[in-house]
Amino acid sequence: MKTPHIVFLSLLFILSACGGNAPATLPTVPVTEAQGITFSNTVVSLTFDDGDADNYSVRSSLAENNLHATFYVVSGFTNSNGYMTDDQLRDLYNDGNEIGGHTLSHIKLTEVRGEDLKREVCQDRDNLVSYGFEVASFAYPFGYYDDEAQKMVKDCGYQNARGVSGGPEILPPADGYGLRAMPYVVSDTRFSKLTRYVTDVEKGGGGWVIFVFHHVCDGCDQYAVKLDVFEKFARWLGKQQANGLVVKTVGEVMSAE
Repeated sequence: MKTPHIVFLSLLFILSACGGNAPATLPTVPVTEAQGITFSNTVVSLTFDDGDADNYSVRSSLAENNLHATFYVVSGFTNSNGYMTDDQLRDLYNDGNEIGGHTLSHIKLTEVRGEDLKREVCQDRDNLVSYGFEVASFAYPFGYYDDEAQKMVKDCGYQNARGVSGGPEILPPADGYGLRAMPYVVSDTRFSKLTRYVTDVEKGGGGWVIFVFHHVCDGCDQYAVKLDVFEKFARWLGKQQANGLVVKTVGEVMSAE
């Protein structure tokens, strides 16, 4: 094995033979995506719909990467089989995550009227408030809403509401009760696609990238993200914050507008 002294002399000989310049064939250090893009006009929000029990599994990934998400909860399902408990929701909330409403029974709001509509929206918020949460954000189940549903959401005390398509959103949004999100994250959505949504928006001039997640599992549902994919994406988002990327809850973004 050559000693460090001999290796150093060998390098000097190579440089002198090339007229003092390094050989053109020396490999260069690849520039990673994290090093190659600076964010200046892009905001990301991570949102989870329904309050599924498996959503709790992302808690550590969010905390470890200095990220906060918005969890839209169907309060009528809380503490039942397959859904998070109020204690789990409280853990997420105390970490700095946002708890939002998603109706009392996950019904399409275009199919109910009058007192039934009011109960679905207002009672849902009242339940979440009773757990000790400040509740400002709402998500329409399945993305279904109309003028009456929008008005009810506002009248019940919500400060914004999210749909499920049409994203990325502009800042400030044209309609705070019709926020546009990126396409559903589904079981075959890969890490590269998640990052591409973000980088493409920045390259296009910036905007608000609202992700919609449902289940967090491997193969348990069509509308699911694999935990390892989410964890990898969370690490990537955490690193991009040093490059200027802003990651906030929906409520935080809207309160700043």
